[in-house]
Amino acid sequence: MASIKQRKSKFSVIYWYMDDTGERKQKWDTLETKKEAKARKAFIEFYQQTYGYVLVPLEEQFAHQREEAEQAIDTPDDEITLKEFLVTFVNLYGVSKWSANTYSSKLSSINNYINPLIGDWKLNEITTKKLSQYYNDLLSVPEVPRANRKATGRCVQPANIKKIHDIIRCALNQAIRWEYLDSKMRNPASLATLPKVPKVKRKVWNVQTFKEAIKLVDDDLLLLCMHLAFACSLRVGEITGLTWDDVIIDEEAIANNNARVIVNKELARISQSAMQKLKEKDIIKIFPTQKPHCTTRLVLKTPKTETSNRTVWLPTTLAQLLVQYKKDQQELKEFLGSAYNDYNLVIALENGNPVESRIVRDRFTTLCEEHNFEVVVFHSLRHLSTKYKLKMTHGDIKSVQGDTGHAEAEMVTDVYSEIVDEDRRLNAKKLDEEFYDTLDTEEPEHNHHSEAQEPTSDNDKLLLELLKSMTPEMKEKLLKETLSNC
Repeated sequence: MASIKQRKSKFSVIYWYMDDTGERKQKWDTLETKKEAKARKAFIEFYQQTYGYVLVPLEEQFAHQREEAEQAIDTPDDEITLKEFLVTFVNLYGVSKWSANTYSSKLSSINNYINPLIGDWKLNEITTKKLSQYYNDLLSVPEVPRANRKATGRCVQPANIKKIHDIIRCALNQAIRWEYLDSKMRNPASLATLPKVPKVKRKVWNVQTFKEAIKLVDDDLLLLCMHLAFACSLRVGEITGLTWDDVIIDEEAIANNNARVIVNKELARISQSAMQKLKEKDIIKIFPTQKPHCTTRLVLKTPKTETSNRTVWLPTTLAQLLVQYKKDQQELKEFLGSAYNDYNLVIALENGNPVESRIVRDRFTTLCEEHNFEVVVFHSLRHLSTKYKLKMTHGDIKSVQGDTGHAEAEMVTDVYSEIVDEDRRLNAKKLDEEFYDTLDTEEPEHNHHSEAQEPTSDNDKLLLELLKSMTPEMKEKLLKETLSNC
């Protein structure tokens, strides 16, 4: 059930939905009048009663999707193929739930690996065994190269097979909900066997290497990006998507240790066709294209998850670095005048245009190669940040997760387990030094008492000699005085 809440002069319709991972989330749709809110509430309840607890599209968007889906399918439900059903799935479910990048990625997987190989399978004849065999056969299928990329010569990797499986599993779930399949049946993809995905450990610098690297960077833009990735645990798209109104670095904020950045958008390059299909959903700003007939556009968009919207506090050193960087940028704007494209971006090229993620990555790789550092990906600085903060806070996972913006704490605990393993290794070393290395040098246990009674300093030896030289009467008198003073 949806509910309506008035917020100042506007009205919000609030409802719950389930995301792709099965997590329950809340959505607020804001409208101008109460009448519009009531109509939206009624449509949400109708839509979720029909299609389950999914994210609800706008009513006109849904009507358009439904029309496209009905035109694409002119087959009885019991004869429909997987390929035909996926048209409905993408137009109804995908358009309402996926971001533009996710839409492009999943559509590519469908067109490259699902439709050509199993698209002709009848929907009601798909079984767990057939899907398991299909996933295994994919291991010998050559990878389809991405646009404007050379073929890798590899076959489909287990990690990509897992993504393909997720599409099929989700599609079949919707087929059951929409009654293309028996609503009482089990999803045949839920128990299918997938190839094991090998866990590859990301190469990450240690803190000492990072310290050495930032001393050698002569590129101010790259230096700032590296500091933001490490100190604020930001993704590269979040760094390049920062605008100055999201950076609070006034004198009062810095003096009160309240300098901070607000992460609420990211820079990304997305397919123009996907953006049009999704009616520019989640898009904040579209930048002018630099080339004619370009099929992709550079945009500012909302973050990939709700938890990615966050505030991260700045160390004073980084805040002051940002103050100087802003001052230098302002001088450049004044010098170039109208030749500077002012989009209010923190990270910008000399003419003010946005900086694509690949530019930051390429400059970082060049830094590694020129100074003989181990070549790691730029994203590994975020991993280093997580690791360092967990050590610094003695394992405060929730505070670190607040900085990283991970939707699941599991991502942070994976890094924490690495730290625990390091500490366990050091514990073994300490045990060796403090216990086992002393075994060969220690005297047998019966000698320990006498050894403990041996004088340990020159003063102790002198006092012992003095006691030995005293007469029995003097010793008795000294003992009585000692007892009376206790």
